[in-house]
Amino acid sequence: MTEPDTGECPAERPPWPLDRGQPGGAQADGDWPSFTEAQWVRTHGVYGHGCACLRVVADARTQRVTHILSATAKPLAACRQDRHLREPSRPE
Repeated sequence: MTEPDTGECPAERPPWPLDRGQPGGAQADGDWPSFTEAQWVRTHGVYGHGCACLRVVADARTQRVTHILSATAKPLAACRQDRHLREPSRPE
């Protein structure tokens, strides 16, 4: 992904999983974006999701992001309007 001056975030497809890490799980190194309350959808306590543009290093074999080089939080509407993305479902 790139970080253009237009405020848009063109995505290379497919979107690959990016995980803050779970005990015993994979985790991408680097700084995560800082989200405002308006940019974050809480799904359980402090957990949830937001919209961001990231410049990353990824492993094509495992289709995992391994390093975050830069990250910028975006308004939720930016991802909601991208027809290639689907908003995660909320747990019941």
